[in-house]
Amino acid sequence: MEQEAHSVVFEPSGRGKAQCPPNPNFPKGVKVDVSDGLIACTKELPYPAPECGAWIVRCAACGMSVAVTAAGRPDDPVNVTMPCKLGREANQITK
Repeated sequence: MEQEAHSVVFEPSGRGKAQCPPNPNFPKGVKVDVSDGLIACTKELPYPAPECGAWIVRCAACGMSVAVTAAGRPDDPVNVTMPCKLGREANQITK
């Protein structure tokens, strides 16, 4: 059985549901890229979030972790692309 490389956990902020309207430019969510052009992987996020808070994404393979905020609206993130710590040497060569 193959182990899941990424864990995704939602941490509520305690604010509940969003109070302001979603950004109409992103009716099907946004793709978040924090890789800065480095060797990376992409993880799909549950969409939309249940309320205001953050998705905590951790990679079991390299140890990288990121937090992506969400508000339970149509403009929530649908995925996150994050750099790979294992590819650090290759990343430094390409930068």
